[in-house]
Amino acid sequence: MQHKKFSAIVAVLAGLTFGQAGAQQNAPANPPNAASGQAQVKWSTDSLVGDLLDYAPAKAILVKHMPAIAQDDQIEQARGMTFRSLQQFAPDAITDALLAALDADLAKLPPQQASATKP
Repeated sequence: MQHKKFSAIVAVLAGLTFGQAGAQQNAPANPPNAASGQAQVKWSTDSLVGDLLDYAPAKAILVKHMPAIAQDDQIEQARGMTFRSLQQFAPDAITDALLAALDADLAKLPPQQASATKP
């Protein structure tokens, strides 16, 4: 059942125009670190999908909660979006409970310098 829900998300992503939807995500989510001048990435469902996928501990959390994500290449189409923003396109699959569970686990990860993640 979860695979079907994830497939629905991917189907929605395939039909999106990311120019408009992704533009909302271009503003930095975290302010620059005063000491280093670099932004600290605090992992959450407000992080870009691409950043979460590129950071192995975060990707492991995604796979824990959404196992089908590991086998579906179409998630790459959502790299410039956040799971929180994707919820509006697939509210039955990306539920508030799923976002809360992801946020709880992602919050346990140490913050990273923005330069540690791929653009």
